[in-house]
Amino acid sequence: MGPVVSAAGALGAISFDNEIRGLLTVLLGCAVLMGSVWLIISTNTGFRLGTLIAISAIFGWTVMMAFLWALYGIGLQGARPTWEVQAIHIGNPSVSDNEADPPPAILDDLPNPVTCAALGDGDCLPKAIEVVREMGSSAQRANLDSIDASAIRANVVTFNDALADGDPRKLVGAGIDDEVQRLVEEQRIRNEDLTLSELKGVAPELTEEAERRGWLETGDWNLETTQAAGEAITAASDYLAQADLGFRATDEQSNSFVVLDAFQQGGKPERLNNGVWERVSNKIITSAMPRHPANYTVVQVQRSTYQDPVAGQAPPPVQVDPEEPVISVLMERNLGRFRLPSILVTIGAGLLFLVSLLMLHTRDLEVRRRLEGEGAIS
Repeated sequence: MGPVVSAAGALGAISFDNEIRGLLTVLLGCAVLMGSVWLIISTNTGFRLGTLIAISAIFGWTVMMAFLWALYGIGLQGARPTWEVQAIHIGNPSVSDNEADPPPAILDDLPNPVTCAALGDGDCLPKAIEVVREMGSSAQRANLDSIDASAIRANVVTFNDALADGDPRKLVGAGIDDEVQRLVEEQRIRNEDLTLSELKGVAPELTEEAERRGWLETGDWNLETTQAAGEAITAASDYLAQADLGFRATDEQSNSFVVLDAFQQGGKPERLNNGVWERVSNKIITSAMPRHPANYTVVQVQRSTYQDPVAGQAPPPVQVDPEEPVISVLMERNLGRFRLPSILVTIGAGLLFLVSLLMLHTRDLEVRRRLEGEGAIS
């Protein structure tokens, strides 16, 4: 009884937090469920044969479970796909301003991030709002370029009338006109600062037409929408917040930036259309590739101007500081090893399952040989 009492005292001294409780629960469940099956089989077939059958069953069940993990991306998981920053270039990435630290060669054909004063200048990017004004339909110009001051005033008046007389947010006299003017100015800033990536997300036919006319020359790069580059933009923003580029919390100057455009190059070919043949052929071609081609994305940002917040009002729209250079963040897609652990478990458990089946088959052949030999002697 001495060892039992000592073991009980040791278990009592353990702090049963979530980790230890979970580990003991799993071990106890395995001992009860698997052990009970092993015990029943062993009583009917013998200790050695029962143990071999139970081990084969465990490995067979593990193969099926791990295969489902790998198929649906659940269970044991590896590293997820991420965007890894490869380089940061300040200024025009297609021009080497610094011979000691030139931009990567892959950025040579990236367009100059400076916006053009007029359309048709191949040395810079066209301004998105000018593309809308030049080629957009009446509905597109109404959504992206017009400012309905009367609708803004109606919303301000409706909201103001719903406030109580003692509410500090209630506007009186010229306060309503000032608020309407402020909202109109914010809407004008949003229209003027529309980026090409945002424009492609809402009106892709306009960016395609600008490329056909030669107003938007991106070389081997593809203009990407803000929605499609969302993960890359998040990764670039996190990296810039940690890099020594001045984007940390300060009280004297602006510590934020504005995301401009995103460009993509490489990766597996995308479908040209949603036709049946295109979908089938693209699936076959991409699946037959032995390796994934390198996939790059460039996210361009520019420091914003600092604006003092006004008490009781929403933060003003972030504006680009035209005196600051554009920062290009080059990132490469790391596909990770998301399903690798479950695939390795499937292969390992499958090999052990085959070995256990071979042992069972060998034992059956030996038993048959011995039974046939005894029959021949008698």
